Amino acid sequence: MIRMTTNRFNAAAATVLLAGALVTGPAFAQTQNRALMEIPADKARISGSITIDYNSRSERSQSKEDVYEIGELAIADLMILRGTISRVPETNMNYSVKFDVVNPNNPGQVAREVAILRGDVPIDSNGRYNPETGNLRIDIVKGNQATYKYSGAIQGRAVVRWWDVAKKLKSAAKEATKAYSRYVDGKVITIQVKNPDPLRFDRLGLASGPFSFLAETKVSGVLDYDYELGNWLTDQSGVTFTYAVGDKVISDKITGSIRFVSEPGEMTDAKGKKHKYTSYYDYSLRLNEQPVNKDSGFFGGDTTQADTDAFFSNADTTKPGIYGRVYYSDSDTGCKRVADDKGTLKCVGPTRSEVTYDLKGVGVNYQQLANWVKLEQLIIGPFTDE
Repeated sequence: MIRMTTNRFNAAAATVLLAGALVTGPAFAQTQNRALMEIPADKARISGSITIDYNSRSERSQSKEDVYEIGELAIADLMILRGTISRVPETNMNYSVKFDVVNPNNPGQVAREVAILRGDVPIDSNGRYNPETGNLRIDIVKGNQATYKYSGAIQGRAVVRWWDVAKKLKSAAKEATKAYSRYVDGKVITIQVKNPDPLRFDRLGLASGPFSFLAETKVSGVLDYDYELGNWLTDQSGVTFTYAVGDKVISDKITGSIRFVSEPGEMTDAKGKKHKYTSYYDYSLRLNEQPVNKDSGFFGGDTTQADTDAFFSNADTTKPGIYGRVYYSDSDTGCKRVADDKGTLKCVGPTRSEVTYDLKGVGVNYQQLANWVKLEQLIIGPFTDE
């Protein structure tokens, strides 16, 4: 974890480093090049915590608003996020997240609350998330002040609560399945999912900043949700991030999976503190990996447990990508209850989750890691719906 101090950048450093700065000559080239600089393995981590209070699920709360409190989320030796995201399910999300930024020339030096991610993300009746309509933006509030807006939309998945999942799966059995393929130990592994539910990125634009070298990025593609197992997957097209650094236009593609595992245990965070957990998401997201021949997916057949385990395995973390786990410690005190198919009253879901991040990037640069973090902040609602 980055050592925090009360120091501030001097005015010259702030002018070079903060988004919206007008810089020229060698300093400009340096900031542009940093976007494409591979992050050292010992620093390429996402660590920290988020506490979620699902007030909409609680009998004890009069509020219908869920609150995501970001305690401190450190992104490599780049920036630290802290603040609040509030959400009225299926209606609206509101952001107030502050950025501290780390001096690349002196990692012990941190400029606090340099920028703020703020604004609304309305959710329409079709489950479409609209950051552009809600004026979601990154405001640079120190140094050379500027505003950078999000654009486009996310077509959210058709949320199905647990008490409707059996009906959903029964219906899915009569519908087409979707095949997902990836290379594992040099061979193609294909699994099939019945009627997955997509998060679709529709001309989504991630705002620039908070550093001047972190460019605006366009996102396209889908993340699919598997109701049966609770996993997230990409298809062969993956999720594509397109941005420009100087006069160079770059497209990166993320493919892979985020597997849900319902298993209790204990982990130690980046500060050496122990946390008990009730479940976790296992990340195996690869960056610009070799595409699988599209015809190979025709021969996947029925998915076996061995194929499923191999597909989701992150034993090989040598390829560029994002790996690791995000741990959840869930509690359901005071939860609302709904009768299951046997008439037994059960909680609609946890009323509180303590989330701990322990992710690492392999062979990724600063732009790539920042892009994923910005995207995940936008989809934090759908990620925690089930």
